[in-house]
Amino acid sequence: MASETVEQLEAKYRGWYEEAGKSNWEFSQMFGEEDSDSELSGSDSEDGSTDNWISSLSFDRTGRYLAVGYNCGQVVVLKQQPDEQTYQLYTEFKSHESEFDFLTSMEIEEKINQIKWFPFSQHSHSQMLMTTNDKTVKIFKMTERVQSAPGEERKTDIVVKPLRTFEGGHAYNINSIAFNSDGETFMSSDDLRINLWHIGVRNEAFGMVDIKPENMDELSEVITCSDFHPNQCNHFIYSSSKGIIRLGDLRHSALCEKHAKAFEDTTPDITGFFQELVTTISDVKFSPCGRFIASRDYLTMKIWDVRNEKNPVRVIKFHEHLLSKLCDLYENDAIFDKFECSWSSNSTQLLTGSYNNTFFVCDAFGTGKQSLKALKPAQAQRVGAGVSEPLDSTQKILHAAWHPNANLLALGAKDFGYLYQKRLPVRKFH
Repeated sequence: MASETVEQLEAKYRGWYEEAGKSNWEFSQMFGEEDSDSELSGSDSEDGSTDNWISSLSFDRTGRYLAVGYNCGQVVVLKQQPDEQTYQLYTEFKSHESEFDFLTSMEIEEKINQIKWFPFSQHSHSQMLMTTNDKTVKIFKMTERVQSAPGEERKTDIVVKPLRTFEGGHAYNINSIAFNSDGETFMSSDDLRINLWHIGVRNEAFGMVDIKPENMDELSEVITCSDFHPNQCNHFIYSSSKGIIRLGDLRHSALCEKHAKAFEDTTPDITGFFQELVTTISDVKFSPCGRFIASRDYLTMKIWDVRNEKNPVRVIKFHEHLLSKLCDLYENDAIFDKFECSWSSNSTQLLTGSYNNTFFVCDAFGTGKQSLKALKPAQAQRVGAGVSEPLDSTQKILHAAWHPNANLLALGAKDFGYLYQKRLPVRKFH
């Protein structure tokens, strides 16, 4: 894949896409709050609280574990069952508590902004994962302990222990965290700064990127998210509110004041007041193979070849039917919704969410775009892209994760989670 052109990749994967299109995604499981009378998931609680809404989803490197973060600071870990089709509760713990910042006189929410699993092999009975809220990053270790007494059945307890807490490195709210492929460092990014941390040093961070101007009146953009390359520890990307993706190379300079590459689509769908709002990148990710980058903004998802910063490989449009409703979406704050995207394990397809509980599975190097709707089990069905029904911006799938080794999708819609699967073996390409 590293040396093939995009045209060659399109021809290479054409048969695979045709084969994949013949089988449907099927509802597998629902998790989260107890059954609701609402047809769609995520109905608001009586007091309007959003504490039980899902705020992050993440599979571990094997796919055996799925971590779910919530607005209330709780983390629930589900474990894959022997049938490899369902997940059951493994453990849960409180990751963050709400705090008060006396310097700024502001409350620090306990909401889990992101969860990342340590991506390298560990003991079979031990796992590490990293969580973050707006200000503090934490690393936890989960361990299985077997307890047995003479004449009694063996009992396995799950012990969750906080290993390290990384705080004081960000003046603004953290939006992303990512482990490096060197197995020793990770980065955290906020609106104006990206820090590099060593997992063994909790009180010191090195600033890789700092875009804060001397005069804040001159601030023209903010950092929205970031990601490390999956196997090249010197490469990382970060996106901005102007719709630009910048690639940094730590070999050139430890402080990446100048980026190595910049990826920007200079042909926006709209201009004027709403242009920057809809082109703000809400999620950016390297493909598992490391050659491509996927970015999600309010209207589209773009796929970039790391070797070509002039034009995206493909622009996938989801919300063209919303262009006439941008004023209403601005008034109810829906235009600020941040949709995530996720690559398939073989770097050929992508997953993202939308309104009306719709989600999309898209071919990265073709024209395929399958639209499905996450409903309760008896009502799961394929639908159009949300055009034929009235827009409901309160029902939305913001969080999405693709299983690292199987055709299994995890979706977060308010206080409900969904798993969808396709009974088609994952094909590896070389």
